[in-house]
Amino acid sequence: MKKVILISAMFTIIMLACSKPEPKLELFSPEAFAYQLDKGWELNATVGVKGFQQNEKDDKFFASLSYTVDLITPTDTVKNVDRGTIDEKNDEEFLDLMIDSQIEMDSSFAIGDYQLIFFVEDNNSKSSSTASAKFKLTLD
Repeated sequence: MKKVILISAMFTIIMLACSKPEPKLELFSPEAFAYQLDKGWELNATVGVKGFQQNEKDDKFFASLSYTVDLITPTDTVKNVDRGTIDEKNDEEFLDLMIDSQIEMDSSFAIGDYQLIFFVEDNNSKSSSTASAKFKLTLD
């Protein structure tokens, strides 16, 4: 009986040691910057994403991320200024993916300090994460 328990315990330890750890969704290097245009600004923002679940089928790797972006202005918060889904496939596992956001801001936006908040969900694992980036609107 002791041998059966010992073998069972060793098998469990080996299986746990060989199993792949669950990915942990992580956002990194958020950036935001605005360019002044004739009638407002163009806002460009990026954030890197890693630790998302990848599904493999027919020697291809598939990743799916959904995102929304909120804009915190000097006076209020504008929800969902941008949103989208990234569905990618690749021959090799992904190390990371980049989310790019481009938003036009008209002249009603005041000069001052702003912040973008990225909300990202891994559509395969249903895990989510957030990151923020600060920027300023200034007259050039």
